[in-house]
Amino acid sequence: MGWISALKDRFIDRLSPSTLRSPLLWSTAESLARSPLNRPAWRADGVALRYFLQQTRRAYRGDGPVVWASLLFPSELIHAAGAVPFYPEMAAAVISSLELAPRFLDAAAQAGFSPDTCSFHRTILGAWLEGFMPAPSCLAAADYLCDSAPLSFRFIAEREEVPLLLLEIPFRGGEPYLALLEAELEETARRLAGACGIDWVDYLRGLGEAVELSEAARRHLLEVEELRLRHPLLLDGRDALGHLSVLASAPGHPAGERFYRELAAELRERAEAAEGGSNGERVKKLLWMHLKPYYPHRLFEHLEEHGGRIVCEEYNRCFWGEMDPRRPFYSLARKLAAHFGVGDGRRRALALRELALRHRVDGAVHFNHWGCRQSAGGAALVRRALLREGIPVLLLEGDCIDSREYQEGQAATRLEAFLESL
Repeated sequence: MGWISALKDRFIDRLSPSTLRSPLLWSTAESLARSPLNRPAWRADGVALRYFLQQTRRAYRGDGPVVWASLLFPSELIHAAGAVPFYPEMAAAVISSLELAPRFLDAAAQAGFSPDTCSFHRTILGAWLEGFMPAPSCLAAADYLCDSAPLSFRFIAEREEVPLLLLEIPFRGGEPYLALLEAELEETARRLAGACGIDWVDYLRGLGEAVELSEAARRHLLEVEELRLRHPLLLDGRDALGHLSVLASAPGHPAGERFYRELAAELRERAEAAEGGSNGERVKKLLWMHLKPYYPHRLFEHLEEHGGRIVCEEYNRCFWGEMDPRRPFYSLARKLAAHFGVGDGRRRALALRELALRHRVDGAVHFNHWGCRQSAGGAALVRRALLREGIPVLLLEGDCIDSREYQEGQAATRLEAFLESL
């Protein structure tokens, strides 16, 4: 976080919409990211940082068509068009880490948006209302897992007078539903190509390349997961939770393949160096479910002080099968339909039970993000599924974005008691 703190010190007091479009800001950010202040724990983190800085700079500078996307919209479709992907939910996380979320949440409240809804999207709406978001060429969202993304994106698309591309994922599985989804993906891709001004033949060529890169990244990710399974202490889950942004936005881009290739290589190196050391059996191994708070907090320090270690995470893993660049839309349909969050809540509960058993965890923590209906609403179902396997579960209340809805002392006390009970 050293380079972020330095950037914050230099620009935060005079932050304005024009600041985010200033060449000075982005040249300073890229310079600080390369400086000794920035010491990433893993080489792969450097790959991710350069990728996100490059794409965010392009978005704010208007370097090509900008596609706003929700985290679960297939990034391969965007990279195939050579467009600039921008992920407002990630932007909300960065805003929170800079302790600016209350400003934009208050702006959204003054505009009439209900505090009962997700703070990620209220932050996005507040920042957009104040002119802090890059201008979109179109917006793209999937209707799972989040109900807020299609709604907030529709509101902004109508006022920006740009297209909204909404993927509706069938809840039922099987080939007939895959065929429907495959056709819907192709139609969405045609609209995306039109919004970005790219010829359809060129787009299809780019999509084949994107799916090929995505498949290469998937194979590296599978190796990462196998290495983490055999060496549970090599990669701390609190660091791995940050990889969700790569999993959502980089498949289909060379940086995605490079990130997971680097991560797998360094895990192999560290595993060889640690051969004969601790195998992780003397710590309390935990599954982390849902997301984490993005503002400054000491939750993970409390966890570590009491012998806990996150060894696997709900979202940060490969859930789909092999992809074929010769059948890009079918491959993407299978990828979307394979997500454990699509359909009945029991599907998610069973997937988490299998993950917990595979990693032989001692307990699990579910962070109940305020306003997230699908996750917090299904937490009791997940808890019952894990308890039936003898795996204790802590349901921890809080908010991922709004620090005013998080009580550090209360959370620390509950986490300490839970870890003591293990």
